[in-house]
Amino acid sequence: MRIFVFGMSVLIALMIIGSPASAWWNDTHGALAEKVCRDFNCSCIEDIAEWSNIPDALFKDMINHHDYDTNKDCPESRYWRCPSENDFKASRKVQEFLDSAEQKEGCSAWKDIAIASHYFFDTKVFWHNVQDEDYFECHKGFEQQVNEHFVNKDTDWTVCTCGICVSYDEFEPWVLEFEEKIGFLDKVYETPLIVENEKNNTFIGNIIESFKDIIYRILRVIS
Repeated sequence: MRIFVFGMSVLIALMIIGSPASAWWNDTHGALAEKVCRDFNCSCIEDIAEWSNIPDALFKDMINHHDYDTNKDCPESRYWRCPSENDFKASRKVQEFLDSAEQKEGCSAWKDIAIASHYFFDTKVFWHNVQDEDYFECHKGFEQQVNEHFVNKDTDWTVCTCGICVSYDEFEPWVLEFEEKIGFLDKVYETPLIVENEKNNTFIGNIIESFKDIIYRILRVIS
């Protein structure tokens, strides 16, 4: 019994320790990578979102998802600790996968670009630039709310937790910054970050039209 309790305690502890490294959630990473893919007219749009989440889903190398820069402004707070040493692990991963992509072609190259995008956009998460942050009160809610906005395809929002805010308007410049790093490919378009889902619009439109037809028929019967 003691062994079982000890084992469960270790498992729970590992889950808690691992949690704070989580970055932008899947839909956020996917939307950002899809814009990059569209801008370069890549032919792998159906897979790019999944590839962009490989670091979280497959690598699980949470230690590589942060960038500590002592030269960045870091306000003191009870919710986090400012880094005392530089440690650009995420940035090094970005370069590693972009270098790998440059040696490949087609979707093999884009898979590496998508992975690189994950690490790059993680560097834009405030909570990945500080240490010992309050994950459950600050970090988790911050990223969860952002992800919900991307799921809902919202474009007018600001999310704030524990005194730290991010808005939709910040994301497109980040995408452009990442695209500048892909110097071995030619950019073709400048597409919007949020693209309306035509299928959903058609589905909703059909419901509205059907509802109008029902109302029209009812009014004819009544009259």
